[in-house]
Amino acid sequence: MSDWFVVPIRSLRNGKSRLAGVLRPAERRAFNEMLLTRVLKAIAQSAGGLSRCIVVSADRDALQLASRLGATPLLDGPEPGLNAALEAACDEARSRQAASILILAADLPDASRTALARLRSATPRGSAAIIVDKLGCGTNGLLLPASCEAKFSFGEASLTRHREAIESSGVPVAIWNDPALAFDIDSPGDFLRWSLASLPPV
Repeated sequence: MSDWFVVPIRSLRNGKSRLAGVLRPAERRAFNEMLLTRVLKAIAQSAGGLSRCIVVSADRDALQLASRLGATPLLDGPEPGLNAALEAACDEARSRQAASILILAADLPDASRTALARLRSATPRGSAAIIVDKLGCGTNGLLLPASCEAKFSFGEASLTRHREAIESSGVPVAIWNDPALAFDIDSPGDFLRWSLASLPPV
């Protein structure tokens, strides 16, 4: 039994469509690739590699990138939507004897080994944690016992739905608020904030 990771991503080319006003298509693709690579790097540093990480997507380019980096690519199944894709990815992790599953969004530029270690150390075995987003009402990730049968409910204001579903499954759950995992890039304003924070000091 081991700890597994699942990272869903929509598309390198078409993801982050709300940034079309500030990034040209080639720039947006490169940005999506950078975000995915950063998240996978944090996982690799945390887990000693990506052999227990599944990247699930309908985008074959994203899956090829994941494979090159050492993760397991999983093509979206016939049932559409993020929640169905995550169900399939978690089923795959369970089939490989996962003890726990950490789902992480692919757009967390500040994700790091230390942030993931903080989350793991604060979550007792058999318990769950919901990684809250920067607005305090969405879900940037879930750390779950592999046996947890709660259904995924990603989408707007999903934190409450996830908490209720996990509690109903009988698993203790905590809300995890860590700046390194809460900041995701969804809008031009988020992109500007991140860009300014990333500038070297003058």
